[in-house]
Amino acid sequence: NFKGRREIITDLKRGALVVAILFMLSPILTLVLGNEAMAKRPRRGASPGCGEVPPTAIGQTETLYMTFEGLNRKYNVHLPPGYDPDVPHSLVLNIHGYNGNSEEQEVNTSEMSVNADANGYIVVYPEAYPYDGGIWRGPEWLATGPVRTWNDLACNSSPGPEGPICAHNAFSYAAHPCAPGECNYCGCQDDIGFIDALLDELEASYCIDTRREYATGFSTGGEFVQRLGCSLADRLAAIVPVHGTLHIGFDCAPGADIATMNVWGSNDNIVPPDGTLSTDGYWYTPVSEVIDAWGAAQGCDTTDTAYPTVSDGIRHWTCTQRDNCANGVEVVSCSWRGPHWWPKQPQSDFGNEAIWEFLSKHSK
Repeated sequence: NFKGRREIITDLKRGALVVAILFMLSPILTLVLGNEAMAKRPRRGASPGCGEVPPTAIGQTETLYMTFEGLNRKYNVHLPPGYDPDVPHSLVLNIHGYNGNSEEQEVNTSEMSVNADANGYIVVYPEAYPYDGGIWRGPEWLATGPVRTWNDLACNSSPGPEGPICAHNAFSYAAHPCAPGECNYCGCQDDIGFIDALLDELEASYCIDTRREYATGFSTGGEFVQRLGCSLADRLAAIVPVHGTLHIGFDCAPGADIATMNVWGSNDNIVPPDGTLSTDGYWYTPVSEVIDAWGAAQGCDTTDTAYPTVSDGIRHWTCTQRDNCANGVEVVSCSWRGPHWWPKQPQSDFGNEAIWEFLSKHSK
């Protein structure tokens, strides 16, 4: 018995000695092995793609595809020239409008890649899945062939809680077979699920700061971005819908903290900011009601104050914010004297400058 106790005591002493030696050697081990070990350790906000070679060229825009629910989905990725695969970068999703595409949204509509290059963030341009619209009429054209638009859960669900989303004499856009009937003009594919899966794909392939993922979009892309803000509020830190609010009866507000800047033009008659009937015969939720709903969801006061931005005064750009929102969230409304178009003018990228200034303030 005595011998057994002596062996146990000896083993304990040996164990204590090993621990002491390891403790003393830990700085040396860190120097020798630390770089590789630290690289494999998850960093706060760092996506799984950190440390990996990116699948697209740095400083350029390239097209990629992914399969989601059996559909081959397209998206364009633009990496800034200073992209570092070991440093987490902010990510902005930029969503095109009705019957647009990824290239048009980047080059002609938003021109956001220029701003991304100047500020070092990644911008991704997803593309809606096309369907055959046959021969259909828009406000000023006859068209044939594929239609690309986003399922925001409103454009295929008329009549809604407040009745039809369009007037009886509205322009007849190309309805998808899944949602025939008056006023409907989009498919039934799960676009919210696609964006959620796309974020997973991007995080696995690029070094992204998962606390700083944002979305912006134009027209029906802006409407879809508002829906994303409601459905992916646990993931996105902030959104900026541009000239797009959801149809009447389908407005939404998030159930988690997420900042929003709603951008609208005082001369927009395609998505009128005051909720009046659009030139093509559709009704949209007034911007004021969108701000009311988001402000209430974020615990804001019902009062507004001026919200200064880098673009104040350009084309009458001016913004207000709801007061005293919870947890540092901002609910902002910005107007400019413009038509249904991305806010910009020759020699001035004032819209993107204000958008990025706002987005970059927010993180999860």
